[in-house]
Amino acid sequence: MKQLHTRMHMPDVPEPAFRGETNRAGHYRSAATLADDPAGLTCSVDAGMKWAGEGRASALIGYPTFESAAESVKAGRHDAFLVAGAYPEIRSFFFDPELKAVEAFIATLPDMVLAAPDQNANGATEFSRIYHHPATVPLLATINRSSLAQTEQVTSNSLACRRAMAETGKAAAAITNAICAEHYGLSVIDVLSAGTPMSFVVFERSEG
Repeated sequence: MKQLHTRMHMPDVPEPAFRGETNRAGHYRSAATLADDPAGLTCSVDAGMKWAGEGRASALIGYPTFESAAESVKAGRHDAFLVAGAYPEIRSFFFDPELKAVEAFIATLPDMVLAAPDQNANGATEFSRIYHHPATVPLLATINRSSLAQTEQVTSNSLACRRAMAETGKAAAAITNAICAEHYGLSVIDVLSAGTPMSFVVFERSEG
């Protein structure tokens, strides 16, 4: 009997938002990770550029989600992608037959902070909404505020900042990293986690 081979439809891969060069030859031609801003700004870019600069990759490319970074590797655009161990959906990459985990490393994250535009940060004791990445859910319990009406998950720390800035007439804030807060001019209200060590897992396209 002739064996039937099927392949799942591969989603379209969005254009990258960030590109960082290491100016040296690397084990990988290029690696992908999470970044939705041309400035990089994510913890994954911060850790990934240091990792790449140690001879692991010649370039680091940022995509709006970890999932689109994975698809870019499956499509052959890049040789590998890296994911923060705290990302709740990292399990889906381990069980994807088109991917294989090949490496893990530990990097120190930038400080994770609660930040808000100046008008919301000064003297605020409650917020109508806090934007945050899914990996930062445990930090919600550390916020010392008298009232929290609503939280909303977003795809990156940089998007959390932009959403907080876009709120009008409401006291919105973001859980983000210190790099993002500084870039967007947000005031840091609390440091929720200082220099936390984080694992990052590197995946390649499976040849099996």
